[in-house]
Amino acid sequence: MKKILAPMFAVALLYSCSNSDDNSIPVNPDEKYLDGFFASNEGNFTKANASTSHINGGITTITNDIFRTSNGRALGDVSQHMVVTDKYVFVVMNNSNTIEVVNKKTFKSVHTISQNLNSPRYAVIKNNKLYVTSLNDKSVNVYNAETFAFVKEIELNNTAEQIVAAGEYIYAANGFYSGGTAVEVINPTSDTNTTDIAFESAINGITTNGQFVYVLGSTDASSSISIVSNTTISSTKELTQANSRNIVNDGSNIYYTAGTGIYKMNNSFASASTKLFDVASGDQYSVLYGFNVINGTIFTSDANGFTDNSKIVIYKEDGSIVKEFTGGIGTNGFYKF
Repeated sequence: MKKILAPMFAVALLYSCSNSDDNSIPVNPDEKYLDGFFASNEGNFTKANASTSHINGGITTITNDIFRTSNGRALGDVSQHMVVTDKYVFVVMNNSNTIEVVNKKTFKSVHTISQNLNSPRYAVIKNNKLYVTSLNDKSVNVYNAETFAFVKEIELNNTAEQIVAAGEYIYAANGFYSGGTAVEVINPTSDTNTTDIAFESAINGITTNGQFVYVLGSTDASSSISIVSNTTISSTKELTQANSRNIVNDGSNIYYTAGTGIYKMNNSFASASTKLFDVASGDQYSVLYGFNVINGTIFTSDANGFTDNSKIVIYKEDGSIVKEFTGGIGTNGFYKF
């Protein structure tokens, strides 16, 4: 009997160990978010009904209001932007004047940053520091991305909105609502504003492939995309569409929107852009309120005029619909896990 039981025990033990190593089974039952995408739902201004949604990796299901579920309280007022790291998600809460730091896998609150925040807008991480722009102040605030302590305030010449990191620098674009025409370059080693790069048209978007920065300039009559290398403009591509916006880099391609159309071009500017398809008809500022392209999959949201929950529509490049979801109020962004 012992000769029979011993091999059976070994097999059972091996089976148990192999199951415990299965990454699809979370060790911590609170770790509900192991892959997929986060969607930021802005909410109504002053109503404190902002939220975050999670779309699974297979893009088959959505779970709404995951911050409330994980923490038993509301996220706050106006979820403007998110920064996703290996460990944390930083949720920039514009009208709450806070940044909620949550565990990436559980979405449980780790810390709430509130020091020196005055209507925060966008954020980026570089050299283990969090850089945050402000709607009201001509500055970027810097925080330690591990201890969350305030480090310093970097003075700018203008208010800034979107902010990206590329190469050795950080790039803060002037506020879009004021028609800003400059990108201010920050040296993250000294945390100083080193130079301003001027553009002819109002900046309507900024993105990066990690090495270069792509700046979308747009007016009622024309649009262009410029490549910034270090602290200079190295190339500019004129577009045939006016009032272009929502620029995104994905792999070796640039995607942007104009009206209700979605366009694609190689980020080396080797050829002209091509129109992929139009989203559903309607006000472009509602039907394309949220936009991102992740691994060739196109994420969009219709904010429904902020009178109802957003409609999230996810497309392939040929315009075929992958999935439709109902998100929260004012879905304004999508982020890869």
